[in-house]
Amino acid sequence: MASICNCGSPIHPVRIKLNYKTCVQCSTTQAYGCAPITNHKTGNSIQIMSQEQAEIIRKSSRRRGYGTCLR
Repeated sequence: MASICNCGSPIHPVRIKLNYKTCVQCSTTQAYGCAPITNHKTGNSIQIMSQEQAEIIRKSSRRRGYGTCLR
């Protein structure tokens, strides 16, 4: 099995073991995103989702003027 991607970069040995044929930079799979879920002060967790959905949640939950006296 080839250890060099079509772009000329070496393919990581773990990716070869998992039968991937491309390097990370040439991969077409999108990276995951996450959104925090707050159940209590100390009982927080995250929800794994696509980056687009995580960005929408991040923008909609942003607090305006947080940490300032401005309104």
